[in-house]
Amino acid sequence: MMSDIKIDIREDKIATVTLDRAPANAFTAQMYDDLASAFYELGERDDVAVIILRAAGKIFCGGNDTSAFDAFDTRTSAEVSARTCGKAVASIWDCKKPVIGAIQGACMGSGFGMAAVCDFLIAGEGVKFGIPEVSLGIPAAGCFAELVLPLHIAKYMALTGTPLAAEELQRWGVVMKVVPKEQVWAEAETFASKMAVGCYRAAGICKQFFNKNIDARLEDKFMIEQRSFMDFMLDSHDFKEAIAAYNEKRKPEFNGR
Repeated sequence: MMSDIKIDIREDKIATVTLDRAPANAFTAQMYDDLASAFYELGERDDVAVIILRAAGKIFCGGNDTSAFDAFDTRTSAEVSARTCGKAVASIWDCKKPVIGAIQGACMGSGFGMAAVCDFLIAGEGVKFGIPEVSLGIPAAGCFAELVLPLHIAKYMALTGTPLAAEELQRWGVVMKVVPKEQVWAEAETFASKMAVGCYRAAGICKQFFNKNIDARLEDKFMIEQRSFMDFMLDSHDFKEAIAAYNEKRKPEFNGR
């Protein structure tokens, strides 16, 4: 079976991990597992200095494949799904090599979580970043947004589902550089090339201690957040209504229960 996560390791010590599941690179459980395996493996390789996370097509990532939400019929299934997602995001955060996110198109939900834990972001002009899960009755991704944004901006995105453009996130220091969409990959490779010729062993160690000093409990915090969904939303009318309305392409009718 061909993976939707493509890995390439070049002679210049730059590795690329590419999301490749048309049309929106929406994540399945298998993709999360494959992504985690890729980053943990690449982080241990002496012939890899820096990793670029990128995506094929016009959209970087649309978040979770929403068909997975139909399987949330028990707390156990929701817990397994959350842990699978959390492990994938943590694999980027914990990776022993610097990771550059090359964001050429819309970056939503778990895609935003992955972008937030990259060490550097290059984004296309006008590209939207968002945390739309609240519209589906799911409190999510706040702990990742909080890593890179002031608390009130992270809350604004997570509580309202409102996306922000790359230019806005650049003003908050989240995105390093904004370039035309067709130049994102090349710009990321130029940046990666500068890092690959340096003492990349030391750079990797430096990254690890930056992240440990900032937050050594990122995956635990994500699961605390996800259990709030399991405790208060999984069996609620509003969650079931949100998913039904999304599938039926209609406006949901929430009642607060």
